[in-house]
Amino acid sequence: MSTPYAIPTERFARCIAASKRVRWDIESDVIRGRQFDRASKFLPEGLSLAGRLNFLSPLEKLYFSQVQGRTYANMFGLVERFIGAKVLEISRDHWLGDQVALEALVRSATRS
Repeated sequence: MSTPYAIPTERFARCIAASKRVRWDIESDVIRGRQFDRASKFLPEGLSLAGRLNFLSPLEKLYFSQVQGRTYANMFGLVERFIGAKVLEISRDHWLGDQVALEALVRSATRS
């Protein structure tokens, strides 16, 4: 199966260069050794809206926000897994061909 359109190799090369400039790591750049504080909300009120649930106690609202935060994290993890699988499928057209295109696709899915 081949792509129904041709994408110039130069565009893929620019993607590779950009990925090398903006490389980041979730542990060192976002988490930075911090732990989740179980006494705090995991999501801001504007996203959680747990405060609007008047039938919950303050402690239940806190717990509800934490459940929501973990749910968002798991959902993003599933989306990330899907993206990786889809990129592998798309990259098939370049396995034995345009290696620059293949590297750009792999980098886009692996954060490397």
